[in-house]
Amino acid sequence: MATEPQPFHALANKWNLFYHLQTDVRWTIDSYRTIMRDIQYAESVIALNRSIPDYLLYNSMFFCMKDGVGPMWEDKKNRDGGCFSYRVANTDVANVWRKLLCMMCGNNLCTNAKYESHINGITISPKKKFSVVKVWLDVCTFQDPGIIRDVQNLPKEGCLFKKHAPEF
Repeated sequence: MATEPQPFHALANKWNLFYHLQTDVRWTIDSYRTIMRDIQYAESVIALNRSIPDYLLYNSMFFCMKDGVGPMWEDKKNRDGGCFSYRVANTDVANVWRKLLCMMCGNNLCTNAKYESHINGITISPKKKFSVVKVWLDVCTFQDPGIIRDVQNLPKEGCLFKKHAPEF
């Protein structure tokens, strides 16, 4: 007896995953490698999370951005915004990233739905004993980290909001 194919669960937005080599001193759009484009189904997010080994998440720079938004603060859809910046222990960063990715792609990262449309992406940047995890927004209006749902081992204490635009 044949089973019927299961339906896919569409996401509210499409997402793209980029990688930047830590040794690459260029920060132009062509210095980013696209890992996966048009992430548009919950099943794709789950498969992506399962396919990235933990060691890559605490040794690599990843950027998961809303479709049409580049992984650089200079992008026209980022430059008027900012990000919440968190320090996450390397022992916790893989689980934090996976949880954030699911929540963001599932349109469930914020405590109130009115904030969801302002989320542009999440990024991870490894340091020696911790990684910097950022949640990018398209505006600077919301600077309270309380708008982001609680995630185990994502400490709100010490979280900073940083504007993308440089000070002139």
